[in-house]
Amino acid sequence: MRTMTYFLVAAAALFVFFATESADAFGKKVALRWGGPAETAYATGFAHGVRKHADGGVCLFDMALIENDAAGSGRNEEDGYLDYVWGPHRARKILTVDMTDARRAFLIVYTHQDAVHTLEEPAYPLDFTINGYPGQVTKDNTEVYRWVEFPVSALKSGDNTIELCCADAKSREEGWRLYLSFAEDFKIGGGDPAGVGMNSFHSDDEGKTWRRSPFGPDKKSPAEYSMRLSLDQHLPTGTLETPVIDLWRGDTVDLVVPLRRVVEVIFEAEADVPPGTRVTYFARRGTDPSPYGKDWSDYEPIGDGAAVTVELAGGMTRMAGKTFNRRYVQFKAELATDKPTATPIVRTLRVRTTVENTVTPLSNVFVTRNDNPVMLYPSVDWEWESWDRPEFEELRKRENLDAVLAGARTQFQSQVRLMDHAYKRWRDGDPFPEYPAWDALSILDRVDKAGAGGMCIQSNNFLAGLCRAYGWQARHVNIIAHEICEVWSDDYGKWVYLDGHMVNHYLFDKDTGEPLSILDMHRRYLDKYHPDGPIDWMKDFVSVQSMSDAFPVGRSSTGPKKIGHNGFTLAAFARMVPRTNWCAKPFPRPITHGCSWWPWNGYINWYDERTPPKKQYSWHTDREQDMWPVLNRVHVHAVSGVGDDRLFLRFETYTPNFSHYEVEVDGATWAEVPDRWVWLLQTGPNHLRVRAVNKQHVAGKPSVIAVNRTDTP
Repeated sequence: MRTMTYFLVAAAALFVFFATESADAFGKKVALRWGGPAETAYATGFAHGVRKHADGGVCLFDMALIENDAAGSGRNEEDGYLDYVWGPHRARKILTVDMTDARRAFLIVYTHQDAVHTLEEPAYPLDFTINGYPGQVTKDNTEVYRWVEFPVSALKSGDNTIELCCADAKSREEGWRLYLSFAEDFKIGGGDPAGVGMNSFHSDDEGKTWRRSPFGPDKKSPAEYSMRLSLDQHLPTGTLETPVIDLWRGDTVDLVVPLRRVVEVIFEAEADVPPGTRVTYFARRGTDPSPYGKDWSDYEPIGDGAAVTVELAGGMTRMAGKTFNRRYVQFKAELATDKPTATPIVRTLRVRTTVENTVTPLSNVFVTRNDNPVMLYPSVDWEWESWDRPEFEELRKRENLDAVLAGARTQFQSQVRLMDHAYKRWRDGDPFPEYPAWDALSILDRVDKAGAGGMCIQSNNFLAGLCRAYGWQARHVNIIAHEICEVWSDDYGKWVYLDGHMVNHYLFDKDTGEPLSILDMHRRYLDKYHPDGPIDWMKDFVSVQSMSDAFPVGRSSTGPKKIGHNGFTLAAFARMVPRTNWCAKPFPRPITHGCSWWPWNGYINWYDERTPPKKQYSWHTDREQDMWPVLNRVHVHAVSGVGDDRLFLRFETYTPNFSHYEVEVDGATWAEVPDRWVWLLQTGPNHLRVRAVNKQHVAGKPSVIAVNRTDTP
């Protein structure tokens, strides 16, 4: 199930409604509208397989990955996970390309280097051919994986043959080491092992004869080379979906809307639709402000093409004059192309609505505070660990964590104490043999059994598990050559970077002291090192250096003063596995995460204007809420009725393991309430705080509303 989220953005910036008539009387008809540029829906709704177009609008994503190795790729538990290309020894890979139309084409090769942190270079370049076209992977590179461009004309529809050789190398040590992806590892990574090894071949005689996989020490293990193609071509399909549109809400600076009846709904869309491309539009309606509520109709097609104007009524058809009879609506555009170099571009999505007041709007209630965050939702189907895992209680008791947290005055102080405990508990070491699972208890068992728990991925997954044992959502994030923990802080209403691996620190803003997320650090990194243009992943070196006073962030730690992994420079890039439920669902996951240069393809990867998508992956986003969803907040929907002394409220939240809502009225004690609740107003000031509580009794940051009510004659 997709999760919903919140983001502290003014409602007027997101839901562009405008009242064109005064809404001041019972029976008054009011004209409203939502939308405009398609980027509004992209930023606030849902997006799959699409991106913002450079000239405005939203188009199909324009990078396609062709691979068959990722599910089992990387170092495995056995020796022989590498194959060697040198002298007469060559490698061949066959990849099938359905559509060869592309603007650019790249070969991606995953190689192994012993000294990845010093970026030791191979002795000689790696030569390749693609269907006979010659090229070269240079040794001069700042990444262990390599990609190199070749002419699109070298490709052909169907099977494409890639061959690698390094004839100048006189030994294995001088040659190139290529990763192998073994069939027995595919289930760990979420792939199907059937057919593995059918597309990879090795030659020991300069390509005169070829031996098909199996590879490995026993020559009995089917495997594929970790070799891929990346094509700058548009995906065949994608969707752009609006957020839930509240048809009753006029000017969104107003907290309260009166009861209303929808009279007319007109949907308008404009798009560029070149030959060979299509845009189809759909609509659905409901009575729930959440797109995941139960009372939603199915999506129904309402039009297609470059310009669409559709009047909607009862059954989502052109039935003018009939009552729409729903408060909420969503629209979706499905983009498609038969030509990979062409894409439709959705330019505008607009909704014009006429509503009729069924009560007289309130004139005696004045909003003086409205800390009521606007909802955004991730397009990523995040999976959160269930609150009732027995591993949580065992962790708390075994590590005496209640005593560790005793006396902590804030949630964040408790989280920092857990980081300090994880640091003091940890011993670094080789995660082999028996690479541990990703849940904290499995990692702790390995520490106690072997005397060392593994690497940074294990230590910070251990820390994340300790946080989840107390109901605080925490997850693993991979940055450049390092793995860290991010925990959701209800104190700050944001994700916060924590590192419990041989250091115990978080980073903070030097002006405010507010702790930072990886995204905060990434943006500061770009401003310092790439203020004028994007990163070049094949040329720009990312330094693994100690913290410096010159960095635009501060460091808080009780650990060592000098550190190798500072978090700040390593935040040049971020990727993550979008789930935390490692106790309930150990797989799929990378087979031995962190022991090779991250060749798995199940990560969601960040990109932005100065952070190009990495070509070895297929899943990217530049929408903040997809990778940093805001949790545990409440949005309050307020409606007025006939009386002038009460508001009819409806609460909406995304809280993993949600239990209930609580309200605090005029400073009284917190009280549990249902998701629909009536706020009785007194004459004068009225103050309301609303929060969500999860099943581990953790309360989110409250939404705060204050109004003044005057008596009316």
